[in-house]
Amino acid sequence: MIKRSAALAVILLGLGSAAHALEFQPLGSGSLGVGGAGVARTYGAMAPYWNPAGLAFAPKTVTVSLTAGAGIQPKGKLAQDLDDLSTAHNAWDSDQNNLTKANVLADAINQLIATTSKDNLRLTVGAALGAQVKHLGFGVYGTFEGGAIPNQGGTPIPTPLALTLTQADVDAALNSKTVTIRGIALFEVPLSYGYAIDLGSAGKLGLGASAKYLYGEATSKTNQQVFDTVANSTVSSSNLTHDLSKNRKSSSSFGIDLGLLWKPFTSTALGLVAKNLNAPSFSTAAGEKIVVDRQVRAGVSLEPLSWLELTGDVDVLSNATMVPGLKTQHLGGGAEFHPFSCLKLRAGGYTDLAQTTSGAVTAGLSLGIPWLFFDLDGAYGLGSVKYNKTTYPTEAKVQFSANVAF
Repeated sequence: MIKRSAALAVILLGLGSAAHALEFQPLGSGSLGVGGAGVARTYGAMAPYWNPAGLAFAPKTVTVSLTAGAGIQPKGKLAQDLDDLSTAHNAWDSDQNNLTKANVLADAINQLIATTSKDNLRLTVGAALGAQVKHLGFGVYGTFEGGAIPNQGGTPIPTPLALTLTQADVDAALNSKTVTIRGIALFEVPLSYGYAIDLGSAGKLGLGASAKYLYGEATSKTNQQVFDTVANSTVSSSNLTHDLSKNRKSSSSFGIDLGLLWKPFTSTALGLVAKNLNAPSFSTAAGEKIVVDRQVRAGVSLEPLSWLELTGDVDVLSNATMVPGLKTQHLGGGAEFHPFSCLKLRAGGYTDLAQTTSGAVTAGLSLGIPWLFFDLDGAYGLGSVKYNKTTYPTEAKVQFSANVAF
């Protein structure tokens, strides 16, 4: 039996190694507060999303979870440079004979032209209503991921200026500067099942599978102009986020998830999950195909004390994102303290192995009675960046859950 289980793990990894996927977003179960970890610690209503093998060890007969959250990840200077350009252009447009304002605008144009793929903007949103009845799981699990990245182009303006700019100078400088915008809202409706196998002295092994109906709304625009010469206006960072909701095309598909959860001891769990093994795809109105490729993630959970849980997850493979050319590979973990049945406290952090400058600290808490409790979790980036003329951390996420268990 152990040999068969090892073979299944190899199959999961082998299937996942052929391609990359969207990001594996932390969703519900207090996962965000412990560094986005949930593969080896989720046994209830959110197990169909995290790892269906967790259903094999469901401690409650019925659980229901309602969760919602959102996050923003402005990286580099794309958002800041777009907003600086918008501000500088408005000031110059009101007084085009002002040499100082012209130089400020020229500098803003040159800064935007110099942006690269490292300067991007990503948004994530998650919401779910999940249920677990004994070893079965089902519900609706929704995630949104979108982003924008600058394309090469534009003609820098030599500075400092000896004469004031003309509208023709501005048009010529920004005429070929564009950004690419992509996004997908994905809703999973799975039917999941977990089954536990007794391995004797080696503990227990949970096997899980999910068959999912998938509904997606995808959008993309590869050459969004940063300056509209007809309207004589610039695109701001908030315009990019609004554009992610436009020109959506809906379509349906299906997905298959497989999971393992080995508990050598009651207090220890090792998990592995492979999601979307069939790599479903969704088309945009622009004719582009967005593939939701395979994801593989491993996790561990330890309870060295009755009031303490230590947990961690890692993406076995790097995942593509909605920002073309940008990949992520998250490593995160933390600790949950539960000294009382009515209170749990969480702390942790995560980093991106594919981007050494990315990372965040996380925290969360649960309040309530055993059959009704609420989770509140958040993540805060370690750096700062400007978006929509306001300073934000390089990453910010918040998530709330309401849970019933009996």
